[in-house]
Amino acid sequence: VAVAPVGGILAPAFAADLEAAGQPATLVPVAGALRQAVAVVPEHAGPDDGGHPTVLNEPGAVLTEVEWGLLVRTAVGLTSDRPVVTISGSLPPGTTQDRFTGLVRALREAGCPVHVDVSGPGLLWAAQAGADLIKPNRAELAEATGTPDLAQGVAALQRLGAHDVVVTDGEKGLAAFEPGSTAPAARARLDAPVHGNPTGAGDAAMAALAVSVGRPWAERLALTVATSAAAVLQPVAGVVDPEDVRLLADRVLTENVNDTPRTTED
Repeated sequence: VAVAPVGGILAPAFAADLEAAGQPATLVPVAGALRQAVAVVPEHAGPDDGGHPTVLNEPGAVLTEVEWGLLVRTAVGLTSDRPVVTISGSLPPGTTQDRFTGLVRALREAGCPVHVDVSGPGLLWAAQAGADLIKPNRAELAEATGTPDLAQGVAALQRLGAHDVVVTDGEKGLAAFEPGSTAPAARARLDAPVHGNPTGAGDAAMAALAVSVGRPWAERLALTVATSAAAVLQPVAGVVDPEDVRLLADRVLTENVNDTPRTTED
């Protein structure tokens, strides 16, 4: 179930798009306008851009205390019997540490594990609130913790209170770190990179991590790599073809601690 603050002239179109996709949603009405992103995807890869799209992001709307409170209560009210809640995307302008940690803690106190994919200070706030899983990319981890060293960055989040940490590192793939360890429990990557529109690939990765809760890390990361790569192949963000996921899964290389790389078929 998607939960989102939605307002402005694009609100009806947003709701209709979710309904057409068959995506259950509970939309929280707010005064601010829903932001949109425009992705310009080249038809053919050029010598300088490699086919990488240009994305124009509008700023999000500021939420009032009343609107933020309604968003939190709505999300908490939907946690019954849910295996996980995912907080993903950019935070509304003006979001404070108290607001964000309050959201994470309210969800966890309701008995639902919380996965977080945000950047900037929100990454540290998620750790302080005890998020069950945090998924930064390598650059976001370095920016938030002040160190380019992967192990030191993970350790910094763990000291603040983070549980599992999954770090994405571009073509190098993913690495999963369990509480108290700066050595990865598992790694996964594609045998060769795919090219397309990466917008939404991180959200696809979060979806894969959510639906694979409880599985071994090697399986979870393999599904996450395949799902994220499948999103890149689509010109429109938010679209994943299950057949692409199946085909890409055969190309994923996984590595457990002290193991050598192997394919998911081994």
